[in-house]
Amino acid sequence: MNFVSLIGTLADHPTEVETIKGQKHARFRLVTSNTILTAEGTPKTKRETHDVFAWGKWHQVVCAYGQPNLHVAIEGRLVNRYSRWKGRIIKTTEIEINDLIII
Repeated sequence: MNFVSLIGTLADHPTEVETIKGQKHARFRLVTSNTILTAEGTPKTKRETHDVFAWGKWHQVVCAYGQPNLHVAIEGRLVNRYSRWKGRIIKTTEIEINDLIII
């Protein structure tokens, strides 16, 4: 099963991208944070950034309402892309949105 559920904030404005075949989708970065205790007992916040994209109705919602620091909960799946850069193959893992809630 390929399922991802995250709660976080948008790092920046979504960008609208059009494929060669004319399909549009929105791309943005989602920032999540997790607070842990160090060995000394002091709290430390760990932030992670995730690449996210949305098609169809979610593309329209993200483009219309997306702005930096907007709190959202997303559900989706992991998608791997492979590309070439300077003769090397680069693997990129992104999250494709299936559901989105603006918090």
